[in-house]
Formats: sequence, structure tokens, C-alpha cells
Amino acid sequence: MRYLGIDYGHKRIGIALSDEEGWIAFPMAQFSGVVFLRVVREIQKVVKKEKIGKIIIGLPITFGGKESLQARETREFGQKLHNLVQLPIEYENEILSTKMAERGGTAKQKIDSSAAAIILQSYLDKLPTNKSRIIHE
Repeated sequence: MRYLGIDYGHKRIGIALSDEEGWIAFPMAQFSGVVFLRVVREIQKVVKKEKIGKIIIGLPITFGGKESLQARETREFGQKLHNLVQLPIEYENEILSTKMAERGGTAKQKIDSSAAAIILQSYLDKLPTNKSRIIHE
């Protein structure tokens, strides 16, 4: 199954895509000046073209393990997106994903898509099928 990762923010949204086997995440695109319907149209194009099976959205959780106001807004975005694309949506803790993308030497205009790839890769690494592949190969 192919997955789509999203790093949601007020000013920018980054998206990433997995390979067909769901092993590796790749940065794909970044949208600035976020207009919900425009972003959804772009996501719908990607979902259709790439045959996405599930969407993973980064959820900002505090170091104390609590959800912030931004996390609630992210969940609202996820619910609206789910209603429009009709795909399963899961959330992955995005703690420090942007900082990791910045420290990786990523160009500023690609930070959010790189953060989306970090979020998605974190999710993929936890999948039982990926864990068993690593153990048995």
C-alpha cells in the first residue's frame, strides 16, 4: 500500500509519499499561503494518481504528551480531509520533525515536505509488516 504523509501548518503544508511497498517516505511538495480547498484539490490529485491507501498526518504533541491547540486544529483538518477524500487517516507524533528537517540541511523551501517525510517514515517504521521484514531479512 502507498501512503501519503502530511505536515499541517497555518502557513504551509508539506506532503510526502511512500514507495508502493510502504517502506520508504519521500518528500513530495509544499503548499504556501494555505487555502484549504486548493490544498485538498492537490491532495485529491495525488491520491488518485499515486493510488494512495492511507493518509498519515503529523500531530503536534507537547513534550509532556499533551495535545496543544495546534493539535486540535490538525485533527479538524484531518476530519475535513477525510470527509472529502474518503480514505483512512491516522496521526503520528510530529515532535521535532521540522527541526530534524532543518538540521538535515534541507533547503528552506522544502522544509515542510521533508518534515512530512520524517513523519511518514516514523509511521512506516512502526508498521508490523515492516518490523517483521527487518527481522527476517
